[in-house]
Amino acid sequence: MHKITLDPSRTLGPIRDLHGVGGGPVTNHFAYDATEDFRAAGIPYCRTHDIEYPFGAGEFVDIHCIFRDFDKDENDPAAYNFTFTDEYLKAICNAGAKPLIRLGSSIEHQPVKLYIHPPKDFAKWGRVCSHIVAHYNEGWANGFHMGIEYWEIWNEPDIAMCWTGTEAQFLELYAAAAPIIKREHPDVKVGGCAWAITYGSFAERWLAYVKEKKLPMDFYSWHLYMHAPFELTDAADRTMALLRKYGFGDTEQIFDEWNYAIWEDRLQRCYDLHKTAFECAFMAAIMSTLQRTAVSKAMYYDVQMNLSASWNGVFAPRPETAHASRRVPLRLPGYYALYAWNELKKRGTQIEAAADSPDLYVTAAKDAAGGISLLVSYYNDDARYGEAAPPDAEIGIVCPGAPAFTAYIVEDGRTFVPVPLENGKLRLKGNSCAYLCAE
Repeated sequence: MHKITLDPSRTLGPIRDLHGVGGGPVTNHFAYDATEDFRAAGIPYCRTHDIEYPFGAGEFVDIHCIFRDFDKDENDPAAYNFTFTDEYLKAICNAGAKPLIRLGSSIEHQPVKLYIHPPKDFAKWGRVCSHIVAHYNEGWANGFHMGIEYWEIWNEPDIAMCWTGTEAQFLELYAAAAPIIKREHPDVKVGGCAWAITYGSFAERWLAYVKEKKLPMDFYSWHLYMHAPFELTDAADRTMALLRKYGFGDTEQIFDEWNYAIWEDRLQRCYDLHKTAFECAFMAAIMSTLQRTAVSKAMYYDVQMNLSASWNGVFAPRPETAHASRRVPLRLPGYYALYAWNELKKRGTQIEAAADSPDLYVTAAKDAAGGISLLVSYYNDDARYGEAAPPDAEIGIVCPGAPAFTAYIVEDGRTFVPVPLENGKLRLKGNSCAYLCAE
């Protein structure tokens, strides 16, 4: 029998906002509405990248959708198309979440690239971005006062599917845009750059350039697709080492794209796993791993109900509402990893939790009244592609006072079903997880 030991007397700080997502609650041209599901899971942040993929559907978020004709006067409100982006961001706020805005363009997989080229005028592009900030935060152009804090410049400029220019051109773009945004809107946070290779040579040259030119950089954002938590631990350690090298060790880190993936020849197998309890166990293991890194916020990719839905392990179409004007999606197992993490966050304070198996990932929290919750993932993908799970396990929960825990289990054939523990023992299948709570 395995053992998890809790020590409520040892506190480790707050549970962080690691259950954010890519995309908002109302997607596929407003056909699907997951607002109530977002509220129930307390989704804290929605990153606006690949919105209504591909190309922002000509209407959403991307700079080329908002400022369609780059030759127009960037100071003229009539030159901007905010209509659908307004509705998209209002839906995020209505669900209780906060947008993290990616300024730039969505990924392009096709051989001929359309919108990921360097802009004709870097300074003008920066002024366009500044006007977008003004629209959503300061009421410019019949806008809003949403108080959007995070503004991320570009996405993955270190891969050819997101940036066709040179490294030098991207450095110039950042040097033109970031100071304009920060000067005109000093209360917002500007940074980036959503690196695909967080400790790669391009990211390092960017950090050196930011330091040399004394450019604004309020946060550093990076991505990773992986099949095992040790990959995340390694990347987080190497990222921190790189940031410290250039004097940015205290800079906020945002991990705003992640999911299960093995970049080989069986990506469809990964897509299939996203829809199962395996994904929930993976997500819970990753969030527990993140809680032990310097990352302050994370956003799972992706919860939209459109062409990027292969990555969506949180929602799926609900067949019985296929012809409704506004459809409520079906919750997939991965949803409950986000939901359970929010329950930990509502407790507030992380407490010491230790497991005697490397395949057990656990994060525990308590509230001021003494209530305790923990999220347990029993996860191992050494065989890759989820094709061999670890054997079923019996896990003893050891906690002072022996509180009576109820477990909500997510495994194949059982989704967040409450089960009282027998003599403090939890039984889990391989690659499954459980949320436990005791008042």
